[in-house]
Amino acid sequence: MHMRIDGEQSLALRGALPRPASSVDFRMYLAGLLESVIGRGGTVVQSRPVDGRDLADLAANHDLLIVAAGRGELQQVFPRDPARSPFRAAPRVLVGGLFQGVAPPEPPGMSMNMVPGVGEIHAPTFHSFDGRVTAVLIEAVPGGAFQPVTGPEHRDDPELFAKRVLDLITTYAPSLRERVDDTEFGLTRPIDVTQGALVPTVRRGWAEMGEGRHALAIGDAWIVNDPLTAQGANLGSAQAFQVAQALASHRGAFDANFCMALSEKLWETAQPVVDWTNMFLGAPAPQVLSLLTAASSDQRVADAFIANMDDPPAMWHSISMPEHTAAFIEAAQSTRSKQ
Repeated sequence: MHMRIDGEQSLALRGALPRPASSVDFRMYLAGLLESVIGRGGTVVQSRPVDGRDLADLAANHDLLIVAAGRGELQQVFPRDPARSPFRAAPRVLVGGLFQGVAPPEPPGMSMNMVPGVGEIHAPTFHSFDGRVTAVLIEAVPGGAFQPVTGPEHRDDPELFAKRVLDLITTYAPSLRERVDDTEFGLTRPIDVTQGALVPTVRRGWAEMGEGRHALAIGDAWIVNDPLTAQGANLGSAQAFQVAQALASHRGAFDANFCMALSEKLWETAQPVVDWTNMFLGAPAPQVLSLLTAASSDQRVADAFIANMDDPPAMWHSISMPEHTAAFIEAAQSTRSKQ
């Protein structure tokens, strides 16, 4: 993981992930999972977008309904939890695409350029339909210098979009710019671009569907995180495994008590991710700056910090309070110096 922060002071760090990471185009990955479900005896039904009435019909025919998609009318089924949702507007405007013509960093990994008060530029390597490509995601603070590139409908003019992205990279991410081949840089396909804005939201984790049936929300139906910390899909996956284990061990009705208890258990996993992401969306906290400063000058701290990306509770604990951050830095320096 390569990080660079350009603000009043510029910092750069590189940390090793404790395990190999994988970034696969979801249009391929989820299709493979659906094929696996079918191969194991499951049934996959494709239909128009599901609305509230469809959910009631599905619930009536199943012991428990689990909802993982939160768009459209489904948002009304699980109301917003104001105590856990501090944002009322999107803190970032987003645009991203899959690009060819970008060499991986050395050593290979993903890169992230942060400009406090302006936005972030992510550049992970993805496996997609064209093999290894680079996903460039721009997160623009509303009204800032990044926002103009997020505005137009880019599928109508992919070459213009690529030019605007390259101009932005040239100005704000020179280390990424060095890896771009001007003659090859461009979208892999016109459809390989997405844009929009997300309001980070936590919803109530369950709903009564009538006739004693209930629905449990996971994934985006329950929590929408900004992609800044790259934890959204990972959190949804973690929740799915927890739900599967709970279903396998439960004896009794899947009633309101079951849903409420499981939802609170899932929140124990989700809260560190939500708090960590929300903190990073704001102005850098003093303890975060002290951690990044230490990581930029001490490889032991950098590796420990990046390793925490795979452990949200540990990450949140290390940045939640200044004294925790100071203890984390001291432990990283002392423990690793003995190796």
